[in-house]
Amino acid sequence: MNKLTQKFLVVSMLAFAGCEHEANSGRLVGFIVDGQTGQRMNFFKADGSKNNLDDDKDSKNQVYAVIDGEFRRAVPCGSGDANDDNGIEADGCYQIDGIPEGMEIPLFAQADGYERFVGQLEYPILDSDQEHAQYVGNIRLFPKGYTTDYRFAVSFNNQPVAKAQVICQYLATNGNTLQTQGDFLEPVNTGTTTVTATAGDDGVAIIPGAQLVNGATYKCEGVLNHALDGQTLSGQGYIVAGVNQPEQSMSLSADDSIDYLLYAVRSNMDDDTKLMGANGKLVITFNRPVEIVPGTVDCQTASASISYPDSDTTQGKLNGYIADNNASEQVTTEISPDGLTLSVGYKAEIAFDPDDKGTIVYFSGIVLRPRGSTDSREARAIGGVGTCPAISGFRVWDMVNLRLGGDYQPDYVRLY
Repeated sequence: MNKLTQKFLVVSMLAFAGCEHEANSGRLVGFIVDGQTGQRMNFFKADGSKNNLDDDKDSKNQVYAVIDGEFRRAVPCGSGDANDDNGIEADGCYQIDGIPEGMEIPLFAQADGYERFVGQLEYPILDSDQEHAQYVGNIRLFPKGYTTDYRFAVSFNNQPVAKAQVICQYLATNGNTLQTQGDFLEPVNTGTTTVTATAGDDGVAIIPGAQLVNGATYKCEGVLNHALDGQTLSGQGYIVAGVNQPEQSMSLSADDSIDYLLYAVRSNMDDDTKLMGANGKLVITFNRPVEIVPGTVDCQTASASISYPDSDTTQGKLNGYIADNNASEQVTTEISPDGLTLSVGYKAEIAFDPDDKGTIVYFSGIVLRPRGSTDSREARAIGGVGTCPAISGFRVWDMVNLRLGGDYQPDYVRLY
């Protein structure tokens, strides 16, 4: 049994036994800064001649978290050795104490004249017993109405590329693990996750800042929807909205070893431990609109495995497969109207039993391409293609997943 498992078991046994045990907790400390100017912002009152050291619970300027279902305000950092003689300043500093380890908490910051910050973080599991482990998380606040339009100069061989698309995708984090280096916390995007612009004849594509979340990181791809001189061109870059310079350059490449054209941004099976239940579907979000490659529906198949069946003889069973009928008896696919989300489900002749633990359904032959593409080199597959005559002559790569660090997109759902 590994150390973390032992630790959780001990904590659970003590809790059930009624013994007194204080789980590890931590302190979040950081600075609040104006995202436009970089200046530190004081949310607390002065203590004598020292700024930002006296709590002000009635102020409209607050940093707070939701812990165990209750709002908890940040308080000023302690004065410690700060005094008038040594000139130590406490400007912008805040702290929230008593955050239980392993707990994911929503975090907010609000200030008059500024957009509200909404984020979330997961305080890490500690390797040893520590009463007050400290982690650093700084917060940027942006003035209301502040936006930065981004101008991407798209080029190939130092020449402007007209009609290229620039697609900026919000990078959703799977929880926000704090770093001791004092990284800025990422805001949660509650609006659109993808913004697209098309380059004009001068090769410049403009991404409107009003459609971006200030302080959030975006991965931006430049793609040409058609081949240029027989080559598929693509490129990429990253921006932090409202922070990076508005003038950006993006050089396209014809390097076929790098797949920036079409990939999964995230899916509901990125967490391999999730159980989806009887109606579970594999839901995938892509970096650009997709469509099923015509003629490949018959290639879509499914299979099931049950690791721990119960003692009865009733087990779920998928529909049988019929070849060459331009239909799938085992798989359902649905693409959202904007083309960015695919839902893959299964068809069962006999429903799967919740008592059969470890039930997994695998998918194969889900062949996609960028919406409107006719290039045989732009198809991507989930679960491989197997023997699929419809893609004869195509070069089909396996779909990769950005949130999994470029590993292949999971091709299954765990039901029970």
